[in-house]
Amino acid sequence: MLEKYHTRSVAIYLLTWFLLALLYNGMAQLMLMLPVVLFFNYRLDRLRSLKKMVSYIIPLALLIVAINALFNQNGELLLAAVRIPGYTIAIYRETIVFGLAMTIKLVLILAIFTVFNQLIPIEKVMDIFGRFSGPAILMVAISARLTPELAVRARSISQVQRSRGVAVRGGGQAQRIRKLGPLVFNLLRASLQTALQMAEAMQARGYGNGRRSIYCQEKWGTRDWVLVLLTTLVLGLAVAGCYTGEGLQNCSPFQQAGLPARWREVLLLLFLSLPSLTGSGLSLRKV
Repeated sequence: MLEKYHTRSVAIYLLTWFLLALLYNGMAQLMLMLPVVLFFNYRLDRLRSLKKMVSYIIPLALLIVAINALFNQNGELLLAAVRIPGYTIAIYRETIVFGLAMTIKLVLILAIFTVFNQLIPIEKVMDIFGRFSGPAILMVAISARLTPELAVRARSISQVQRSRGVAVRGGGQAQRIRKLGPLVFNLLRASLQTALQMAEAMQARGYGNGRRSIYCQEKWGTRDWVLVLLTTLVLGLAVAGCYTGEGLQNCSPFQQAGLPARWREVLLLLFLSLPSLTGSGLSLRKV
């Protein structure tokens, strides 16, 4: 549970970090953002969620760097030239730097979504939209809530089938597809049963019968306005700096990756980092 900040203000704060991660291509700006976001993850769960994705992040990062170095021929400083029959592959410093920047951008996005998942559980997604959350938001929340349960049910059904001597693996492709039939059928039956029980519970509680009552424990306070104004100001200045800053508007992404961060950008990111570093309100309450 959040102690001081409203769920909506925290969502806006994390959305600002996400937009900045998408907006910046420079290595310096991304390197300034990375320690803050990683430290935020460390304070929440000691980086346990990110460690589960390391086996996927490292191969994908190497693939991104390799593809940029081998297939992008935009650059000024030539590092090496790989000659193959009939073609020469030039490897430039800018392409490698840009590949590393895209790798850091990927880590930032995953880390921000991890923070969002921990600070704002799926049960509180509707609190972001408040009274404006309609059936579509409710459907998204229910679907996201039931997806992990569906995966658990699939593993349980698969284990029961293996205990009965029905192994999905092994044999040809057609044979494996036929063995998946009972698993899919049982999973569909369990999903329909869960959906029916949820529909009966919603009907028993009067969902859809007139205007629903609203009980909101969280209150939007002054600190939430301050946080929203802070994030809006930082995001607006960052967007203005990317389009009106000296030299940035005329540079390609490969050239942007090697540019140093200006003092204004350093101060903006430092200013935005204060709520997450101090932990004055972005902490969890154990219930």
